[in-house]
Amino acid sequence: MTDAGASPMWESMWARGLRPKEAFDCGEASPTLTEVLRMKSLGDCAGKRALVPGCGRAYDAIALAEYGFDSVVAIDLAPTAVDAARDFLKASSSPAASKIEVACADFFKFELEPKADVIWDCTFLCALDPSVRTDWAKKMKALLNPGGTLLTCIFPICEKEGGPPFAMSVPLVRGLLEPEGSLSFAYFGLRASGLLAVAGSCSARAAATSRAANKPTRRGEQNEFNLDGSNDSGRRAASNSFNICDFS
Repeated sequence: MTDAGASPMWESMWARGLRPKEAFDCGEASPTLTEVLRMKSLGDCAGKRALVPGCGRAYDAIALAEYGFDSVVAIDLAPTAVDAARDFLKASSSPAASKIEVACADFFKFELEPKADVIWDCTFLCALDPSVRTDWAKKMKALLNPGGTLLTCIFPICEKEGGPPFAMSVPLVRGLLEPEGSLSFAYFGLRASGLLAVAGSCSARAAATSRAANKPTRRGEQNEFNLDGSNDSGRRAASNSFNICDFS
């Protein structure tokens, strides 16, 4: 793991024998992605390609393949994680597993042709050193087809020092992506309480996950999750299973 943005901690954890549902491994597809797919927010994905950087065991990759993507590319910098993903897919009974390509690769050096129609970043940015965040945004744009969708789970939304995972916020991610110009935004806001708020509909999306579900809403906080000011309380999402912690 030679990339400046990646901590050697990840490969160390995998090499020690990281088990499903241990630390950051959900043991299943991300609840955030599951809800987005249930709502059919990505539309018809026949003939389209998805990319999952920092794929881990490839739970989300198989969820995207089952949703209808013709091709899903899953990459991870940790060799042992890639081995675990390949073992998971080999053992899977899902016919969609055959549509997934797993590669051990450095995200910042990775080239993809044809490019992705959708990139799913599930807590990938928060795992990277803050010094490479601008490079992350530029690379996301480079890997997407024009008009493609960047779907990002912004987590952990909190105030904390150090990482990984490093503290995230919706304004921080917007500030990284807006200079790239052609990326437009809509946000899926998911609180741990299950309240899902949707604001707008554009080509690049961010799913924001907060663990502050049981705290009173402060003035302005709602806007991080619902940028048009509305509150779609009729929609319910699966609760998020991540923990805000240092995975050392």
